[in-house]
Amino acid sequence: MPSVEKVKPSNPFAKKIFDHFHHVAQTVFNGDAAANENLRVEITDEAVAHDTPVLILVAPWTLCGLAQPPDGRLATDLRIGHSHYPALENELASIGHYWSVLLVPDVSGYGSQDAARSVAGDLFEPFRSAVEKVRLELSEVEDASRRKLLMGQAPVAPIRSTAFGAPAGESDH
Repeated sequence: MPSVEKVKPSNPFAKKIFDHFHHVAQTVFNGDAAANENLRVEITDEAVAHDTPVLILVAPWTLCGLAQPPDGRLATDLRIGHSHYPALENELASIGHYWSVLLVPDVSGYGSQDAARSVAGDLFEPFRSAVEKVRLELSEVEDASRRKLLMGQAPVAPIRSTAFGAPAGESDH
């Protein structure tokens, strides 16, 4: 197995991802026939999509987009370019809660790290844009609902009874 790319990720999420998958490469995929010996663990691109750190991870067994929304919410299906990709929710002690999107299901044919990096570079902006679109839509829905509630336009059911009894003037049956 080739050495792991030594990079300095620029944000805490990227550092956690790199450290975790570096460990996986050494302990799980070292010598595994499923791993492409021409590839090593590398975070090729990082950015923030609206409010969410996103990155592309290249590894000897995968090429995927990862996102860590601050509130944990993302769509389970992302439209990236002209295709739909499932987004999977993950939770690891070493990383926390994050989402992954398998962008290239089979990396076995890549003859070099540069080839994988080139494909990752082509996929990064469409992936980042897809996450940004979903995050903006989620915030707009939340903001619109909150505005309606604060303006008295949202239907609010009257409180009939609480753990402390009924409101003044109402029966507690």
